[in-house]
Amino acid sequence: MSKRYQITVDGRTYQIEVGDIGGPVVDVLVDGIEYQVEVPDAPSTASRPPASASVARREPPRRRPAAQPRPTAASSSDSQDVVRAPMPGKIVRVNVANGDAVNQGQAVVVLESMKMENSIASPRDGVVKLVHVAADDSVQHGQTLVELE
Repeated sequence: MSKRYQITVDGRTYQIEVGDIGGPVVDVLVDGIEYQVEVPDAPSTASRPPASASVARREPPRRRPAAQPRPTAASSSDSQDVVRAPMPGKIVRVNVANGDAVNQGQAVVVLESMKMENSIASPRDGVVKLVHVAADDSVQHGQTLVELE
């Protein structure tokens, strides 16, 4: 049986779902991304996980179904060619335009979510092929914000 929680780490809030904690590996869903958390020296029936635990991301990540339809399965190269919204929110600022050169880690969009501004960065160096959003647009988790060439 899994339990759902809302936690805040360094001012950022996450929705998590924790699976059965009775074994050495626990499935944890964080904002729709599944992780396997290894709990060292876990007893066979644990009432709570120990303070120290290591986390391994399961590849490929499994996501919860979105409220809006998503494009068909994308190739692994797509993840480097598309900047997606990591959470629902409102676009505060778009820092790039079609044809702009960008560097890996450069903030391309600023997204407000839960009254906090989050800079959304380019996953790689490239050229902006298409900007899909404008300031004041509302976006959903996983929605395409910017495409790169």
